[in-house]
Amino acid sequence: QKRKVLIFSYFSDTIEWIYKFLTQEIENRTELAPYYNRLAAVSGSQEFNGISKEKAVSGFAPVSMQTGPGADTDRYDILITTDILAEGVNLQQCRHIINYDVPWNPMRLVQRHGRIDRINSPHRRVFLRTIFPVDRLDQLLNLEQRILGKLALAAASVGVVAPLEEGAHGDQVFTETRQEIELLLKEDPSLFERGGTMAAAQTGEEYRQTLRKAHKDLGEKIVKLPWKVGSGMKKGRQRGLFFCAVVGQDTKHERTYLRFIPADQDWQPTRQTNSIIHELGTCLRMIECDEDTSIWQPEGFHEHVYAFWEIAQKNILDHWMLETDPVNLQPKVERINRNVAELIRNHPPHRIDSKQIRKALDILESPWPRREQIRLREWFHSEEREPDRQKLAHTLVENIINTGLEASQIPKPLPPIEKNDIQLLCWMAIESEKSE
Repeated sequence: QKRKVLIFSYFSDTIEWIYKFLTQEIENRTELAPYYNRLAAVSGSQEFNGISKEKAVSGFAPVSMQTGPGADTDRYDILITTDILAEGVNLQQCRHIINYDVPWNPMRLVQRHGRIDRINSPHRRVFLRTIFPVDRLDQLLNLEQRILGKLALAAASVGVVAPLEEGAHGDQVFTETRQEIELLLKEDPSLFERGGTMAAAQTGEEYRQTLRKAHKDLGEKIVKLPWKVGSGMKKGRQRGLFFCAVVGQDTKHERTYLRFIPADQDWQPTRQTNSIIHELGTCLRMIECDEDTSIWQPEGFHEHVYAFWEIAQKNILDHWMLETDPVNLQPKVERINRNVAELIRNHPPHRIDSKQIRKALDILESPWPRREQIRLREWFHSEEREPDRQKLAHTLVENIINTGLEASQIPKPLPPIEKNDIQLLCWMAIESEKSE
């Protein structure tokens, strides 16, 4: 199992090239003989050597994919793939990843590495490698800045607005990306550590699979556990207490809340609101463990728990009460969206059904992804080339509907509650591994 290697590349053509190259190398080099006929590749719907995606994945990691009888033969030790396998599959049977090329968005590396760096990995260590074009990396990183500048210059010379995001914001995003790539080149692991906690590598469905398996194996014991039960372990770099709480049990408003309250060196709770972690994926990642994880809970530790719980309880209460006021439930709409909506209302296009116009306005007055906002700004600023406001409104309505975005549904306000309505289900103390 230690020799299994997962190779990622962005382009299908590159996958095909790597597959052919490695096939030849394995045939010609005696030291690679163990890999003979144990190579598979995946690229969208394309099959290599008649092997489908499903067969390649199950043959590469039959144990971690929990394949059934008849599909559980271990057939492959090298799997070459595009980002089609960067999410939604359990490949922790493998312990090596090679990124053949550097994705422009470094967070894609975090997604890829989440395939093997996960719960129940049989490996004590996993190895994550990325190939950098070191001799011309700086040249490549400068490329986008040069292209942006030339496009802006060309657009200005013919009197049009460049079809790009506003310069300052775009420069900021480029700078952040460049810094992340340069840190990776210096073998700084902070991106992966941050990616593994701030946005968990596992998807919701993968956590549900873990839960379903635990319920099947330990369901009766779990049901009999008392409320407010707790435990502890040593993991990661942060110290503190995790809580799982329930509000409105057995009502239509029932909700589950997760909170992590950091602790100082003396195991006193950090009371700053902005230090409390409540993002679902982050909390789940922090408490990931398995049956072999050692319990950490020094004598007298229970005395610390209640001080932390009071902070978590108040924080949950504040979040709940925010949603009792309809004003706080209104979606945040950016200025560009409001400006476009005003133009459409003032110059409604005659050739578009009123229901479609209403639909476009509902979509506009909802939160938009940043990428679509850039496109919306481009469409709106085309007014310099299109002085006919009604015609511009017609184009905007069509483009907005064609984005495929949906109007946000404003949730109904929650009923007020009191602090005692927040019930503690369980807790977990996390001690930093640095304390060893």
